[in-house]
Amino acid sequence: MRNILISIIIAVVITAGMNYLLENLGFAILTAVIVALVAFFILTKKTMKELERLNEKAQKAIYSQKFDRAIKIYESGLGLRKKSPFIAGQIYGMIGMLYFMRRDNKNAKYNLQKASSLNWVSKGMLGVIYMHEKNPVEMEKTFKTMVSAGKKEGLAWSLYAYCLDKINKREDAIKVLEEGNKKLKEADDRIKSNILELRNGRRMRMKTFGDPWYQFMLENPPRKRMMQQASPSQGKFKKNAMYKG
Repeated sequence: MRNILISIIIAVVITAGMNYLLENLGFAILTAVIVALVAFFILTKKTMKELERLNEKAQKAIYSQKFDRAIKIYESGLGLRKKSPFIAGQIYGMIGMLYFMRRDNKNAKYNLQKASSLNWVSKGMLGVIYMHEKNPVEMEKTFKTMVSAGKKEGLAWSLYAYCLDKINKREDAIKVLEEGNKKLKEADDRIKSNILELRNGRRMRMKTFGDPWYQFMLENPPRKRMMQQASPSQGKFKKNAMYKG
């Protein structure tokens, strides 16, 4: 919010000053708007740099499996929302994703509900929580938000369909996959394959999505991978384990 306020003040000051000097209100307003937008862009970029540094620190903690520390690092960054209204949703999303992957659905839900709707992965995790809570109305509402943000992601459409199938809505699941197939212009063979699986009365095959699929905690990764994750020599979070879309 601070960045917006500063930009507005700049616009007002420039408008008043130029109008006083040139006695041309229209030109003064146009110039003020341009300068204010440039100022807002610069201030926002500076704030995003702060967020990037915060994220780097948190990611180092995640790779070392120090999840509590990572959460505290992200929480310390919530003060940045005073500068930009777009920051908080991103940070809440990352916090919620960490809680979710620790199977702490209570804290995950609280944070994921506040996450940015542009982060389709965080909304996907929230949808999974609603499924576990047997709340199909909120589940579908959340998944619709998810595929709106991740309309180019085959996994987003597939996650939505998978959860519908889990609550015995197979026909609806097929329709979701067909819609996703159209949005992706039939470019994702995994979606086409899963449409056939459902039509033939079989479960969807999701392991082809790899690590990004397993972060939704609906299936366990292969035993070999689980052993690697548990091994001290392999005890670091893989860079693609928390897929952001």
